[in-house]
Amino acid sequence: RDIPQTKWPCNDCSGTGLVRGEVCAGCGGSGYRYDESVEQLTAPVVREAMDGESATFHGAGREDVDARMLEGGRPFVIEVDEPRVRNVDTDALEADVAEFADGKVEVFDLHLATHDMVERVKELDASKTYRMDIAFDDPVDAEEFQAALEELRGATTEQRTPQRVDHRRADTVRTREVYDIEGELVSPDGDLEGADTDGEAAGATVELHGEGGLYVKELVSSDEGRTEPSLAGLLGVDAEVTALDVLNVEGEEEPFLIEDFVREVRSGDESDE
Repeated sequence: RDIPQTKWPCNDCSGTGLVRGEVCAGCGGSGYRYDESVEQLTAPVVREAMDGESATFHGAGREDVDARMLEGGRPFVIEVDEPRVRNVDTDALEADVAEFADGKVEVFDLHLATHDMVERVKELDASKTYRMDIAFDDPVDAEEFQAALEELRGATTEQRTPQRVDHRRADTVRTREVYDIEGELVSPDGDLEGADTDGEAAGATVELHGEGGLYVKELVSSDEGRTEPSLAGLLGVDAEVTALDVLNVEGEEEPFLIEDFVREVRSGDESDE
């Protein structure tokens, strides 16, 4: 957690590392809000392997910085500017990234791709699967909890731009679909069998598959009524996501990577400029 997907310039110094000629107190002079990002842990390795001038990371969507990307991973493409080496061993590249990232980032199933893959990764409609730990302000009845999940399963939500992002996104109402949702009540220590003798517990673990752009934290909390329906609203108790993992990101109609976007290795590519 706490590793952003791309470089995050410091707001205090606008990424310069300086404020009125002095080292920025907000970032210690680095120019970045976070010392590392997925981009900074992957793109330099690819740029070096392809002997390019620069490299830019493009991911299929993004999450809050406190979310982890696990299991199926996030489709991405690294765009290398002016590569002098175009034919690289992708298996070796995966190992090089693993070594450079030192366990913080893992990449797999790498392919050489056409430039059209950049737009595809950025624009293709995708669905996402999440796993969430949830805390309730008061104990929740197990039957009522399952009934609330049943109400959300297949529901089309109306979500007004969340308060946490309304300073940088237009204030509008979006509709997004919940494809599937399952969950179990848990005790505060995370025990899946943790409901008390009355069938109640103050926590839950939920797995959800939803349309891209669904604000899952607000689907749980309701964001003071800005998301309808919501788990908190259906249960009549305040609820908060305390941990969020993304398990999979996949194209709505077809996989991100199909044969049309895989680049064929041609003789002489090793030295093309």
